[in-house]
Amino acid sequence: MSSNPTSNNAYQSVVLRGGGLTVSSTSAPSLNGTYLCDGVRWDAITAQANAILLSGATPSFADGSQSLSWPDKSGALHSFTPAQFHELIVALSNFVAQCYLYGEGATQTAPAAIATIA
Repeated sequence: MSSNPTSNNAYQSVVLRGGGLTVSSTSAPSLNGTYLCDGVRWDAITAQANAILLSGATPSFADGSQSLSWPDKSGALHSFTPAQFHELIVALSNFVAQCYLYGEGATQTAPAAIATIA
C-alpha cells in the first residue's frame, strides 16, 4: 500500500465518503435513502454496531430498544430494527473501507456510492 496516494484519489475518497452511501432495501423500501458515514456520524454508527454485537441473544440498540430512528442525508428519519441496522452497518463499513483503500492508492477503482440491503 502506498504511503503517498495520488492526491486525486485521496481527494475523491474524501468526497465520496462525505457524500454518503445511497442504500436501497429489497425488503423494506421505507429504509431507502442516502446515509452519511463521516466524522461524528461514523462514531455513532460504530457505537450502535457495538451495542448490537454485544447485546447477546436478543440484539438491541445502545439504549436497549428494538427500534431506532436513524436520519438519512436529508434529515428524514428511518425506523430500523437491529437486524435491518446491521445490514446498513455492513454496507456502510464496506463503503468506508473501499474509500480508504482507494484514497491510499491500494486500488485504482473508486467505490460505487450505492448499495442494496435486504
